[in-house]
Amino acid sequence: MSEAAMAIAGLAIGFVAGRRLLPVLWKFQVRNSRSLRVLVTALTALSLGIAGGVLGTTWDVVPVWVLFVALAGVTTVDLFQYRIPNAIVFPAVAVLLSLMTLISLLRHQPGAIGQACAAAGLYGGIMAILHTASGGSLGWGDVKLALPVGLALGWVGSGYGQSLLAVLMAFGLASVLGAVMGVIVWGIRKWGIELLPDPLADPDNPRPTVFPFAPSMAVAAAATVLAVYAVN
Repeated sequence: MSEAAMAIAGLAIGFVAGRRLLPVLWKFQVRNSRSLRVLVTALTALSLGIAGGVLGTTWDVVPVWVLFVALAGVTTVDLFQYRIPNAIVFPAVAVLLSLMTLISLLRHQPGAIGQACAAAGLYGGIMAILHTASGGSLGWGDVKLALPVGLALGWVGSGYGQSLLAVLMAFGLASVLGAVMGVIVWGIRKWGIELLPDPLADPDNPRPTVFPFAPSMAVAAAATVLAVYAVN
């Protein structure tokens, strides 16, 4: 199949996956609205379509598609509930590990799974250190989200060196995006507008600097995965 055909396949699969994802989101008290249903489905389809177009006809696209669907779910829940559900992250890790192991064995490249696991451990370790250093301002959910993201970053890298660079690139981009998002949210709240209401905030003791970080991690991860694969 050509890249165009894979892009179309990604759009179709993403549309179905986005629709299947919606009932999962409602379980985490995400508001059920028509606009959100359309947005989640459209963004999931678009992300899988882009991935299909960039990666083309290769089994590598399957783990990337799984990651992008998981990121769509995690990002939506984090935006509304300021939490990253284990019920999405851990199954994503299990599915990614299973797919990567199967593909690497079929290709007679068992070292590829070790590379993916090393990248996941590195990204998770970086986030764990930041969680400790920040006194918990960076949540454990963000640390856990680094695991499936790291697996995909290591999977698309051609060697341990490129996988390390991919993790650092994704982390750096997520930090920049998070800083920009934090400034925007803080500035808007200073004007008394709650663009992203904190569901855990006490009305008598608001938390003006708290905002979801998963969206920044997701965008950075997707951009880095596609960029690394494009240059290989």
